[in-house]
Amino acid sequence: MTSPSPARRRFALFALAAAVVCVSFPLAESVLWTADGSVLTKLLVMVDRAVEPVAILVLALPLGVLIDRSRRRSVLVRSALLGAAALTSVAAAGALGAPTWPLLLAVMPASGVLAMVTGLAQDAYLPSVVRRARLLPANALLTLLPQIVVVPMMLTGTIWQGSAFLFAVGLALAVAAALFRGVSAVERQPPPGAGLCREAAEGIRFTIRHPVVRAIALYLVLSALFAEIADAAAGGAWETAFHALSGANSGFARWMMSAPAYIPSVLGALLAVLLHRRLGAFRLAWWALLASGPFTLLLALSGTGPGWIWYVLGAAVPATGTAIAAVSLLSHRQVVTPHRLLGRTGALLVVLTTLADGVGSLLEEPADRLAELGGVAPATLATVAALAAAVPLVRARRSAADHDAGPSQSGLPDHGDGTSLNDAADRPSAAGARAARRAGPPLAVLALLAALPAADLAHGRITTLGECAPRYDEAARVPTGERAFICGARSSGRFAAISDRDLLAYGRAMCEVYPGPHADERLITPICPPAAAKAQAEINAEEAEYQAREAANQKVCDHSRHHPLIKPVRVVRERMRTDYGVMESFEYGESLPEDPFDDGLLDRAQDDDLVAAAPGHLIILSHSDYDICVTAETYRTRPPVEVKGWHQVVEVGYRSLTGHIELMDPMAGEGLPNLAFRGKGHYRIRVHYRQPDWEAMTPQHLLIMVFPGEGDRVVEHRRPRRTTGASAGGA
Repeated sequence: MTSPSPARRRFALFALAAAVVCVSFPLAESVLWTADGSVLTKLLVMVDRAVEPVAILVLALPLGVLIDRSRRRSVLVRSALLGAAALTSVAAAGALGAPTWPLLLAVMPASGVLAMVTGLAQDAYLPSVVRRARLLPANALLTLLPQIVVVPMMLTGTIWQGSAFLFAVGLALAVAAALFRGVSAVERQPPPGAGLCREAAEGIRFTIRHPVVRAIALYLVLSALFAEIADAAAGGAWETAFHALSGANSGFARWMMSAPAYIPSVLGALLAVLLHRRLGAFRLAWWALLASGPFTLLLALSGTGPGWIWYVLGAAVPATGTAIAAVSLLSHRQVVTPHRLLGRTGALLVVLTTLADGVGSLLEEPADRLAELGGVAPATLATVAALAAAVPLVRARRSAADHDAGPSQSGLPDHGDGTSLNDAADRPSAAGARAARRAGPPLAVLALLAALPAADLAHGRITTLGECAPRYDEAARVPTGERAFICGARSSGRFAAISDRDLLAYGRAMCEVYPGPHADERLITPICPPAAAKAQAEINAEEAEYQAREAANQKVCDHSRHHPLIKPVRVVRERMRTDYGVMESFEYGESLPEDPFDDGLLDRAQDDDLVAAAPGHLIILSHSDYDICVTAETYRTRPPVEVKGWHQVVEVGYRSLTGHIELMDPMAGEGLPNLAFRGKGHYRIRVHYRQPDWEAMTPQHLLIMVFPGEGDRVVEHRRPRRTTGASAGGA
């Protein structure tokens, strides 16, 4: 019998190598995706995502046959060395500046296939490394070791990239190959080959005919099919709980909400080790799934009270049950499967789950839409899916029990250590078996019943203000529909903790009593047709009044056109309105400040009440509450001075630095065309201003004359007479 010290050393080398490989291939995949920043690499990533699943489907069974034909240690060493060579070749090409895309075209899908081969070979080799009674603790440890690297990376957000890191990953795989080479487990001689098709068919027949392995395969397929449903329910619950976080403990809550990503695998492995001897591996698997699955209903409570707690429980507990089942079922499959078929049965399960993943992806969009509706429906569907996936395992429990009491599959000791199949961890005590058989289903039912009140308490999804994009194209129409109602209600801040579903119910109940005194007309308009009709009538009346005012103002501008005394170069007429009573032209130049406000010209214009100018900067003031009938005229010579009919006439000198005098509202960005008809140089600008009828709200008038002229002197041809009305600078 092998001494304990070599056995521990053998497993330590195997576990360390397996952990390195388990971490290296996923890290390498993310680095390969960023190995070349060109557009071509982005296309290669798309090709990889399409090619890798196909390659796995095509190659998995032949590679499983190859694993069963060969010594598993040799397969592990070669696959790790191939991975190291592939990754270091990409790193070397990147470091030397050579094109990497030809290598990436082969390495990206190949790394996925090599990761799959290494995983299959590890699972097939482990029964030769440890006694079968220790398979489940060994698998649990192999699950825990990669978390030592993964958890710190997730907590710190560290992302490694670049050729140097890719080379380091390749070196780690080479070290893993050396560690695998040092594992001195005794392997049985592989049987002689009988042909690829016949050997693959033998693995398929065994999986179909063996009731326990068949149940495991069905469970894995159903889990892969329904994965999108569970992900959508958890994703919707996470958004609801995360957006509701506030207060001093929100930082801790956000940290805890990341726990379901890494804690379940650790906790599940530990619980599997603690419970498997009492319950047996197979019984522990279906018992864990039935007991943890109903906790998914707690996701429906993520919008009520401390929603993050319900999210963590609803996501972490089922994930822990899944982790327990994964470790237990793998260990049980390694026990019940003949040594010579371990590679083929594992490969067949990979093919089935890959196909199920592809089919299950079709459910992604419907599941996401259901999750957006909120309420208890997504969590309920995810719970039903989780329990349905466990049904094949529950139905096969008697077959597993018969195996526990039956003789060894092979009748041979395990690599000379004298351990037979009857020593496996799947054989629980009689008392433990009876207790599990009696307590498991009732506990699952009780857990389901305890979680059912979530249907009444669930708040469902809460649409945030950030998701309510403003609509600028429907000002003349009453916004209607559930989303318009929800976004309008959220904008008031009164319903921050109320779910969309309950908010809609509140609004519809209020619509039923409309136009009673307790109905908030503005709130319920989008979902209440009578209120919407009244609001639309008011909008139509306001729009008609606005259009009438616009037409009247345009008529005033048309009837009060200026008639030049000499022929102008150009005449521009516009009806404008300013936000703050400022029309401005600013020319950017090396000698000017970058910000127009830095030269103090606005203060000067407000002091002079109408116009002010500086080199490259011109400001004309008006009243912000009235339309402006603007006429701009350019002349080659100085035009006669006109003061009749104007309240104020001021002339200033202006030096154009770039040949652009484009007066506009700086807030709206709309204004007059370029008035610097002679390009850059000196101009005189004469501004005429006529006040509006303050009571009748008629437009004000501006006449702007631009002509060549030297000098910066300000000439007031007519000063304004102060009246009870507002001045031009009344903005």
